[in-house]
Amino acid sequence: MPLPEKEERAILEAIRRGTAPTVIKRRASRGTIPVSADELLEILVFLTQDPDPTCSEVAKETLAGWSPEKCAPLLADPLTSAETLAYFSRQPDPVEAVVNAVANHPHADDAALAPLTPRLSLEQIEQITGSEERLAEMPQLVAALLQRSDLPQTLHSRLKALHTDFTRQEKERADALAREEADTQTSSKDERARISLVQKITDMSISERVQFALKGGRETRMILIRDPNKVVYRAVLQSPRLSDSEIESFAGMKNVADEVLRIIASTRKFVKNYAVVRNLVNNPRTPLDVSLPFLNHLINKDLKFLGVNRNVAETLRTMASKLHMKRTTARKK
Repeated sequence: MPLPEKEERAILEAIRRGTAPTVIKRRASRGTIPVSADELLEILVFLTQDPDPTCSEVAKETLAGWSPEKCAPLLADPLTSAETLAYFSRQPDPVEAVVNAVANHPHADDAALAPLTPRLSLEQIEQITGSEERLAEMPQLVAALLQRSDLPQTLHSRLKALHTDFTRQEKERADALAREEADTQTSSKDERARISLVQKITDMSISERVQFALKGGRETRMILIRDPNKVVYRAVLQSPRLSDSEIESFAGMKNVADEVLRIIASTRKFVKNYAVVRNLVNNPRTPLDVSLPFLNHLINKDLKFLGVNRNVAETLRTMASKLHMKRTTARKK
């Protein structure tokens, strides 16, 4: 008899975080834990990457023993993760039912769809490429589709332009990495200066830290926002020198007090910045009652990502997935 849904999710989360006991992982890899089939599928796929070969290899064998008739309906479930879809799409010669389940799934990403490119029908390709927003996140799929000779000319031209754009962006990233590597020599000097600043702050009284928070520079505020004293971090958020980019960084920090995130979320001038809202909802530190009201403010691309972000609460992921599906369905109608 399967466990209650809450307990099933707890097992999956523990396995994902690496906190599940080895005996549980080994039972799961054999498919002998009492969870529903859809949860077991997610667990088995995750365990195929486990560093312990007694788990990973057994999980692969267990999945290999599942029939396509059993897998395809589970893959078609709207809540199936992109990682699970990608695992099955990478298997040698997947059956038609599995191909269709992955191709038609709203969560299928670049890693899941690119391996199936030779098997996709033109109708499925038209459906996948119909969303510019979705296609913009799939450089591997675009490159693979351009290898097909049966694409309509209009679609081929659109994909060619997008592929050129992807190539340009990749070059820009490579150039940025090269610049970053060139700056490495100066970073050690900056780190020594930062350590000196931390030591200076440690020796200050609370009132001195408050004044430093109000009048200091960016590096000072990045340190003091993590101060355990609420008077100090509130002073940081009240600093007249505070920039939008700093608030964006604070909203995504996982080592600040909950109240820091609550203050940011309740300050109108801060949440006018969309990046701040996006960082808040994707921050596992943000209280659920703070992040949930912001879901309606997210664009579809960020809703989709949030729906598969295993770092945030299950409730938030589920609500994000439902809202994304609702918007997608409404747009199609």
